Amino acid sequence: MIRDVVGLKVLFRRDRLTGQVAAGLVGVLVIAAGVYGVGVASAKYRIADVGAWLTARDKGVVVHVNGPAGKVDGKTGVIPQMRGHDIKIVQDGATVLIIDLHTGVVSRLDPSQLDIGASRALGKGIQVLAEAGKAYTVDSVKGVVQQIDPVGLTPVGAPATLPPVLGQAGIDAQGTLWVPVSRDGQVSAFKDGRLRPPVRVGGAGDSLALTIAGGDPVVTDSTAATATVIKPSGARLTVSLPTTVREAGRGGVLAPPATEGKTVPLLVPGTGSLVTVDTDTGRYSSARLAMPKHRYRPPQMLGAKVYIPDETAGALIVYDSAGNRFEPPVPVTGRPAPLDVFVRDGLLWANDPTGPRAVVIDGQGGHKAIDKYKDRVAGGPKRRTLPLPGGDAPPPSMSPQSPQPPAPPRPGQPPGAPANVSVTPGAGTMRIDFQPSQGDGITGYVLKDVPSGLTASPSAIPQGAGPFTFTVAGGDCGREYRFRVAVRYRDARGRTREQVSAASDPVRPCVTPGAPTGLKAQATTSGAKVSWTAPPGAATYRLNWDGPAQGSTTVSATAATLGNVWTNGSYTFTVAAVNDAGAGTTATLTSGLAGPTHDYAVRMNGNSDGYIRSTPDANNGAIIATMHDNNGEKVVVHCQEKGAHYTHPRDSNLTGDTYAKITWQGKTGYVIGYLVSTPGDWNGYAGPAVWRCA
Repeated sequence: MIRDVVGLKVLFRRDRLTGQVAAGLVGVLVIAAGVYGVGVASAKYRIADVGAWLTARDKGVVVHVNGPAGKVDGKTGVIPQMRGHDIKIVQDGATVLIIDLHTGVVSRLDPSQLDIGASRALGKGIQVLAEAGKAYTVDSVKGVVQQIDPVGLTPVGAPATLPPVLGQAGIDAQGTLWVPVSRDGQVSAFKDGRLRPPVRVGGAGDSLALTIAGGDPVVTDSTAATATVIKPSGARLTVSLPTTVREAGRGGVLAPPATEGKTVPLLVPGTGSLVTVDTDTGRYSSARLAMPKHRYRPPQMLGAKVYIPDETAGALIVYDSAGNRFEPPVPVTGRPAPLDVFVRDGLLWANDPTGPRAVVIDGQGGHKAIDKYKDRVAGGPKRRTLPLPGGDAPPPSMSPQSPQPPAPPRPGQPPGAPANVSVTPGAGTMRIDFQPSQGDGITGYVLKDVPSGLTASPSAIPQGAGPFTFTVAGGDCGREYRFRVAVRYRDARGRTREQVSAASDPVRPCVTPGAPTGLKAQATTSGAKVSWTAPPGAATYRLNWDGPAQGSTTVSATAATLGNVWTNGSYTFTVAAVNDAGAGTTATLTSGLAGPTHDYAVRMNGNSDGYIRSTPDANNGAIIATMHDNNGEKVVVHCQEKGAHYTHPRDSNLTGDTYAKITWQGKTGYVIGYLVSTPGDWNGYAGPAVWRCA
């Protein structure tokens, strides 16, 4: 049974969680959990490895549901002050955090004991995340990010500050926190108390949405209609999405916070545009779906099916992207209600956090309804119904407004127009898929709106022939195209008629190019020369370099000479192929460069001594060798460097602080610049003809 609360000690003190942790509830709350069929609460309680924790606000409980069985196998009461509040659960293996969204109090649940452990008042509106063994908090308003201990909920390391307001954050497969910074059009990474250099993913003020897809961060910029994938190596892939993405408005597209696979589904509210992006290849498909004006939550993907939470209907809209068709919706509540939908361990969960209903769906699309107020596991020991008042809720019913597979027209009615016209870009092609019509007298289908100079194959699709796909060849990568599909049929008088679909989403006849190969860099007297081999589909190249010198440029050739790179040292070069479909995955090369050596004649050393020193200091550097009366003799010049300022004691015109590093008679060291006939003024660098020393 559930034990009574036996104590609650509240301490007020100054917290170290810089700007995030309010003075409030601290330490361990002595609140026991209800453990049914096991005995005392201190006993170890085994729950299913494949399952999820779900909330039920009206009863103030948190339950664990066995995924394959779709039944409750564990339950705990929440902190009494949380009853009736909106509760969020963050779960990562043994880390289960219960977040009161009304008060900002975060509590840790021990799954083995079903006990509420440490609790902390982190502040209302604070994001709390746990994944890959790490936990973080994000204060979106103040811009403060902080790693925390997932057990004690105490700060770990130093916090960091970013420009607010911050977007929804996520944790990648390496345990790094990624945070969208819309003000700067960037996404920042934070780990071990240190911010990494930000990654630009859009323009300043753009609407950004972060998804952790298969462990990698993906940022969708609704303002620019792009999606940027950041690989663990640091390589980036940027995909140009259909311009309909910009129609999402101020709130941007609906994007899931995480996906288990590499495909990210995006829903444009109000238009019904559904875009699925393959973050490995940079290719996407886009469908314009006929959807009612309901309140939707971000879509989720499991296998080839996209599940769109419809909070108005209390159901999941199911779209089979492989078959390009709607399937019957999955009812959750059957009434307007909030829906918490996520994918975990190969199962999709849809929970009504306010009531008893939830649904679990497997990878084949099979689903089980869940009653969170019962705890009977199929095949397990018999358990009694949890003693909660209110009885069972009636089974959910489906709203008639939810999208359903189209019903065939009645006899004598014309067939409906083809549905679900989807488009997929290709290399020089565009694929158009559609759902065929139903009805009598259908003879086939033709593609509409094919511009002059482009060809559609096949020219027509006979009824029942399938697959229901047209391929258009040709077109300009810099242009978007829209298509319609018409069904042709014979009416009662034998005349040929057409019913035409709505226009598709826009599509380009090109795909994001691949990564350049064979990236090389070498030092020349004109600067660093970088070259590579072109991938198919490239139009231009975006080249960046970092090291003793930094910069970027866009070129159309497969090589570039960087006139400002003439300092010895280690450089990292990245190059991405770009066309109107986006920027392909970057190729990266880290290389140590040293400028080429040249022979230059000695000067200003007639009947005098020229000293080669160990450092660029003609005043105090240790003398390695002395050159005497050797004007015109050639020495090997390696590089130049600034050093101590020197003025010749007998000629004030011989003055400067630039030194040449030379080799003379097997001795290597520095001489004051006026002793060697390098190009240019001896008071300045000759680069890139002579590189600067490291």
